[in-house]
Amino acid sequence: MTQFNMKSDDVSKDIKLREVNNRDEEAGLLISRLKNEKIIIYCKDLVKDYAIGDFIVRAVDHISLEIREGEFVIVKGPSGAGKTTLLNLIGGLDSPNEGEIYNSMVKISAMREDALATFRLINSGFVFQNYNLISTLTAEENVMFPSKLAGVSFSNQRKRAVELLKMVGLIDRREHLPFQLSAGEQQRVAIARALVNDPPIILGDEITANLDLKTSDKIKSIFEQLKSEKKTVVIATHDTKLIDLADRIVLFEDGKIIKIE
Repeated sequence: MTQFNMKSDDVSKDIKLREVNNRDEEAGLLISRLKNEKIIIYCKDLVKDYAIGDFIVRAVDHISLEIREGEFVIVKGPSGAGKTTLLNLIGGLDSPNEGEIYNSMVKISAMREDALATFRLINSGFVFQNYNLISTLTAEENVMFPSKLAGVSFSNQRKRAVELLKMVGLIDRREHLPFQLSAGEQQRVAIARALVNDPPIILGDEITANLDLKTSDKIKSIFEQLKSEKKTVVIATHDTKLIDLADRIVLFEDGKIIKIE
């Protein structure tokens, strides 16, 4: 009886070892394909559920998507469709209940929160609809903040912040606090902050929704420059000015991709 159990245990260990080896081989082949085809974002069968009281809401429903380096992708769909959730998953602000996400050939869906926080600090720049500036910091300090977290020297933090504030046309507002800036100026500071660590991926969520037409034009010109620099950009928006820059448009509804144009 003891001998039988030993053999059974050996078989079980062998099966588990083969399963691990197969998974490692599959992961290696996938990473090789991502590298060869320059796929910077890879999502497979993503599911994200949220509990609201006694109800479970499925914000993302078995989404698969690939985005190549340098692509400008627009995610378009009605309010509540799950666009923001998808962006948060891609950028590592949230983790899926099911499925895999590779960002820059790293499987971020399997990362712990502390490692994920460090990863997204360097690899993903976020621009939010409501700016999310730190109210007690000046425009320049807000832009510098992510590079401070990344361990960049103070002199290089400031140098980079000045460059970016010049790029977005706000160098003369560098010492102003957020409440002293207009909505459009705050959004341009937020864009500069997203770029400060030179991340390969820029993610934006309805970034011109609260802005006037003149400011929207300024935002578009910034993203035209990013497109010319071959940055990978993924934006959820209905702004036709930004949509005009798109290489692809992902139509999103009820947590699902309906069509890609």
